[in-house]
Amino acid sequence: MFSTLSGLCPRCKTQSSFELGGSLPVTFSTLIAMGRDGSQVRVPYDQVVVLICRHCDQGVAVIEEQMTGDHPSVARKGGGQVWWRGVHWWPFPSGVNDPAIPPGIQDTFDEACRAIAANCPRAGAVMARRTLEAIAADRGESNGTLVKRLEALTRNGQLPPTFADWAKEVRLVGNVGAHFDLQKDVSVKDAERLRDFIAELLNHLYTLPSKLAARRASANREDPPSR
Repeated sequence: MFSTLSGLCPRCKTQSSFELGGSLPVTFSTLIAMGRDGSQVRVPYDQVVVLICRHCDQGVAVIEEQMTGDHPSVARKGGGQVWWRGVHWWPFPSGVNDPAIPPGIQDTFDEACRAIAANCPRAGAVMARRTLEAIAADRGESNGTLVKRLEALTRNGQLPPTFADWAKEVRLVGNVGAHFDLQKDVSVKDAERLRDFIAELLNHLYTLPSKLAARRASANREDPPSR
């Protein structure tokens, strides 16, 4: 099970804590364990759990894979702590959700997040790259290759240096996901890092400026005129 039952609820998009609704084994190993009552118990490799969000009171289904140390227990590679890793979620988690983000960009990024949540890292990387293209177009750079568009955004200050470097990674890994290569592939961690970067970029370009504008507008309404 999770070390902490907390995180972003994929239903209400709120950072929340969860209650365990129940669990059932899905895939079993060939091992037999002894239960507390002395009965024989089959040892599962996978299980499904239901988590109840304390914010929206709705359930989230999670398929968990039993891990031993850093490896799936089914691989039987060495020892270590036995724990459960969430691999599939229902409903699929979407990306950051804010009305300041243009709908086309939001929809594209949500698809990237759903692909990564469904354990499809290549598809997720391709959609992360597509999200970057959508952002560039929204910021006025719709002509030329993505490389040229990113360079233009960097020159005009819309992409600070660190963001610009990460944007290159999104483009390169997205290319790997789109084109078959025996030497290169996209791992789940690769795709998750791209997802996290795109979320930070959306926050920087859309969410934070929108919140700052709303804060200033509210402050102007509340402050009495100076004499």
